Amino acid sequence: MDTNFVIRPHGDKPYHTGVAVPIFSLRTEHDFGIGQFSDLKILAEFVHCSGMDIIQLLPVNDTTIFMNWKDSSPYRAVSVFALHPIYLDLAPFINQLSDSVQKKFATEQAEINALAQVDYEQTLASKWKFAGAIYKKIGKSTIECDDFKEFFDENQAWLKAYAAFCVLRDKFVSADSNLWGEHFVQYSESIWSELTSDPKLNEQINLQMFVQFLLHQQLKEAVEFCHALGVAVKGDISVGVDRKSADAWANPDLFNMDMQAGAPPDPFSAVGQNWEFPTYNWDKMAEDGFDWWTRRMKSMAEYFDAYRLDHILGFFRIWEIPATAVRGLLGHFSPALAMPDWEIENYGIPFRWWGVERFLEPFIKDWVIDENFGRDNRDYIISQFLDYVGNGNYRLKAFVNTQSKVEALTDTPDWQIEGLYRLHENVLFVRDHQNEYMYHPRIKMLETSSFRELGDEFRNNLERLYNDYFYGRNYGFWEEQAYKKLPAIKEATEMLACGEDLGMVPDNVPNVMWNLQILRLIIERMPADGDFVSDLVYTPYLSVVTTSSHDTTPLRMWWEEDRDFTQRYYNDVMHWIGEAPQFAEPEIVQEIVRRNLNTKAMLAIIPIQDWIDMTSELRVDNPSDERINNPEHTYHYWRYRLHLDLEDLRDNEGLTSFYQDFINETRRAKTIEE
Repeated sequence: MDTNFVIRPHGDKPYHTGVAVPIFSLRTEHDFGIGQFSDLKILAEFVHCSGMDIIQLLPVNDTTIFMNWKDSSPYRAVSVFALHPIYLDLAPFINQLSDSVQKKFATEQAEINALAQVDYEQTLASKWKFAGAIYKKIGKSTIECDDFKEFFDENQAWLKAYAAFCVLRDKFVSADSNLWGEHFVQYSESIWSELTSDPKLNEQINLQMFVQFLLHQQLKEAVEFCHALGVAVKGDISVGVDRKSADAWANPDLFNMDMQAGAPPDPFSAVGQNWEFPTYNWDKMAEDGFDWWTRRMKSMAEYFDAYRLDHILGFFRIWEIPATAVRGLLGHFSPALAMPDWEIENYGIPFRWWGVERFLEPFIKDWVIDENFGRDNRDYIISQFLDYVGNGNYRLKAFVNTQSKVEALTDTPDWQIEGLYRLHENVLFVRDHQNEYMYHPRIKMLETSSFRELGDEFRNNLERLYNDYFYGRNYGFWEEQAYKKLPAIKEATEMLACGEDLGMVPDNVPNVMWNLQILRLIIERMPADGDFVSDLVYTPYLSVVTTSSHDTTPLRMWWEEDRDFTQRYYNDVMHWIGEAPQFAEPEIVQEIVRRNLNTKAMLAIIPIQDWIDMTSELRVDNPSDERINNPEHTYHYWRYRLHLDLEDLRDNEGLTSFYQDFINETRRAKTIEE
């Protein structure tokens, strides 16, 4: 980051306005089927002309794990240091190649850039093909130049392991190092020496490092261009890394490889989210003063002026799910103050008297089977998947006694898979992941049939225990955990720190963030306190407001989701009279954006879709085409791409003047903090 370009709270310019858009969603006349780092220059010109001064991106790290469209998610990093090869702009180097190759490049570029959405697999394959050809022409001279040598020296702590990982991943056609043979299970310097001593493999390693060097140069150049226009760039730090990643391969002791990170149930997903990442081994990370995190932050600061810390609640506690689970309901917060059996019994629960299995094992009776599969299917389900254990109770057969085994079933209808998942989740408590003799109430246990089977007295006692556990018991403990981690991460660089604190937020999280000067995230339709919406009037200065995020529906799509909600919002929040329009016409979107820009928040960063939908001429016909991600799906195809070229947006003086005037009529234009 340019140390002369710093964005600070309470600075000379107190309020900032910006646009949020993933790199992959950008479109220019010269792209190759996907946005590229070089596109930031044209985006910055559009932002500057529109009276804005900050660009917010999603993570830009390499995600090549599955080697197919599943890698399109920017939140599943193969390395938190390496940049994604798909964002490399090849055009500056193509003239180094033969006329026939240049012609082929132009043909493929025109075809793939005309697509409405990103074709992730085709784009990446084509880019690697031409990158390989470019390497053959200028790779040797580049590797030997002083700039590359400096890049290698400064980044070899991660670059060597990353390049070796990529070569072995491609050699074995799998990112799972357990399939590479015992010799390659974990990275070591001897592996580096072995690979680089093989001429063919050494060339492949050099290709990987060559591409990373070019990506580094292009992103640095683009950010410097942004700074010259007075535009800041905000990055995004993913909450985790994939278990089949270069980072986990090189540093397995920094991760709990037998656990998975995720999120408890929320408005996005009724069954919680399973991100499948290993959780962090914070105790191990603390031994060297969080060096891995410090290096990660300094790497980010090479390019960004600010950052969004994804799922900042994970630094207080993470939702940790056993590796054998598929969905999020069988997890528990970690670390957390688990309950011993005697404490559970103090609530009037006959925990040991009835046998702990009644509370820990799936509760399955005939009526439960009927409820999940239908009465007509009971006999079949019992014969195929269950064993009778007496007293009207059943247990799952060994071949389906974990959710991961159920997931692996072939030729089994989805409705049966779904029903088996629900049976697994029909428990009242889960064991602590560190101590099997300590317990946590299962999230949303009050909605289970196991809970409904109990008498009124026991239900009331369990509900009291549940509320005591989830609302207050761990808050002070979690605050201590956050103060152990977050200061070291924040103080590693001068970047402006912002946290994504949506979801099930403990009461003391905002205070911790304020004390550490980490900006909160406010989305009006996602209140943290259970209210109808967040009251934007009370938005604190140290916050980022936005109308939508990559995980939500854009404004136009949201407006059509729930008619009753929309009507109440229209009358009670917007204070507009009468029946709410069926569709979010430009004046609706403008009013919602205006209300966000008029808040006291330091940053107001609006998704590019919502900016465009303030107009009638430029918006797409189908609002659903603007959605980036659906977090209910573990594997969603992230392929949204602008339907307009950035050049056309930048050169549309009527549009940029409209945005500039619109912003100037809000609090964003004030030069003194209020």
